[in-house]
Amino acid sequence: MKKNLLSVGSLVALLLVTACNKKDITPAPNMTGSGTSTGGSTAPSTGTTITADAAITTNTTWTATNKYLLKGYVYVRSGATLTIEAGTIIKGDKDTKGALIVEPGAKIIAIGTADKPIIFTSNQPKGSRNYGDWGGVIIAGNAPVNSIVNGALPTIEGGPTTKYGGTNASDNSGTLQYVRIEFGGVAFSPNNEVNGLTLAGVGNGTTMDHIQVSYSGDDSFEWFGGTVNAKYLVSHRCFDDDFDTDNGFSGKVQFGVSLRDPLQADQSGSKAFESDNDASASGNQPQTSAVFSNMTLVGPILNPTAAVYSPQYTAGAHIRRNSAESILNSVFMGFPTNLLIDGAPTAANIASNNARFKNNILAGALTNSNSTGGQRGIIYVGPTGGAGSLTTNNVMSTDSSAWGAATGPLTWLKANANRRYVTADNVQLLNPFNLTAPSFVPRTGSPIVIVSPATAPVVPANFSDDKVTDSFFTKVNYIGAFADPNASGATNWLASWTNFDPQNTDY
Repeated sequence: MKKNLLSVGSLVALLLVTACNKKDITPAPNMTGSGTSTGGSTAPSTGTTITADAAITTNTTWTATNKYLLKGYVYVRSGATLTIEAGTIIKGDKDTKGALIVEPGAKIIAIGTADKPIIFTSNQPKGSRNYGDWGGVIIAGNAPVNSIVNGALPTIEGGPTTKYGGTNASDNSGTLQYVRIEFGGVAFSPNNEVNGLTLAGVGNGTTMDHIQVSYSGDDSFEWFGGTVNAKYLVSHRCFDDDFDTDNGFSGKVQFGVSLRDPLQADQSGSKAFESDNDASASGNQPQTSAVFSNMTLVGPILNPTAAVYSPQYTAGAHIRRNSAESILNSVFMGFPTNLLIDGAPTAANIASNNARFKNNILAGALTNSNSTGGQRGIIYVGPTGGAGSLTTNNVMSTDSSAWGAATGPLTWLKANANRRYVTADNVQLLNPFNLTAPSFVPRTGSPIVIVSPATAPVVPANFSDDKVTDSFFTKVNYIGAFADPNASGATNWLASWTNFDPQNTDY
């Protein structure tokens, strides 16, 4: 039984979404908060609230002296540029599931600062905000995707005017810097979901850095093809996946954090990374081949021997359906299984060296699997892969032939300078599991940092792999998202602009 009754016309208007055909629906939980973080020095605006409920067809500027309310789906049409000033607050209307859609050929210029981030949030009062209060931000571009069929471009589901994808890898959809997106992301029905930030066919001429998505009712970040690159991304307490890559996404991401709420997860199986080439594991080109480096992924399990967490959590990284995604120089901690390799096509991408997993820490996974030592640092499900999205993650397949010359997944994991630890405590981060005031920087005793008289960390960074040698990647000397805070030049890039308790913030 549905709580809200909508007219047919209203329902059609609400079904503008980008998603792949793989999701299930879980009702969003009620949320409460107790922290005091304000996330930057942006003060609540005292100006006029302006309702945005029509398509933007000419160049338009939203100023920080006003607030803006998105009612229904607000399109920025091709040829128009929406400029949003630093410190501007934009709220999504709960009743109409307001959302902002930047179409191919349009641009968004949203350049905040550390002290004045641009904030997209719920229009509900503090203490009453919830997952999926509004629709989120969708950007669509003209970059390559693998879901073009006989020349027909894919469509953002429910939005007949918004097709995306093309041949322009350097397409430019604008700039997002120092932006927060809170309480967006709606799962209307199966295969009809809006994420916190949806990027569909977005090109690498687009600039994206310092973006935080919190309490998304579906994924925090989802890429459908495209080539856009990004740095400094934060996923906080999302409901489904933190970083979801599909349909030929081939961009690069460096420096990112995810933090999970132990009790909130989607029945489709929540993960930090979920990656498909497409829903049918086809060989369609371009292949999903995103590269992530210097990520810190904090899961729901603080103590693997006394775990209290939603059973709908699946893995730190679930690489499946012929994806060739690569993850390097990163930290996974506190997931039931830290790395889940799903299906022979995915294993074949590893055997051919198209997909890589190197110089990573895997810590605090559960045990009691049939793999070596009962560990669940890595599980391989093969040859046909798991059933649906929520894949059994405690049974290691006996089929290792798909791994080519490797004798099996555990041998491969060890051979690529990855290191496993029994508990998350072994990683020695300052306060990574705190949901409203976390700190992800390493302690002095962390294997990430150099401890005298050693000349290198226990788990050093490595940027010699050709996946991370190009100029996009900053060649830091540490893995994970943060350096030793005592190191020369170390900075905490989360400072000032992020907010880990938007439930209790006055907007």
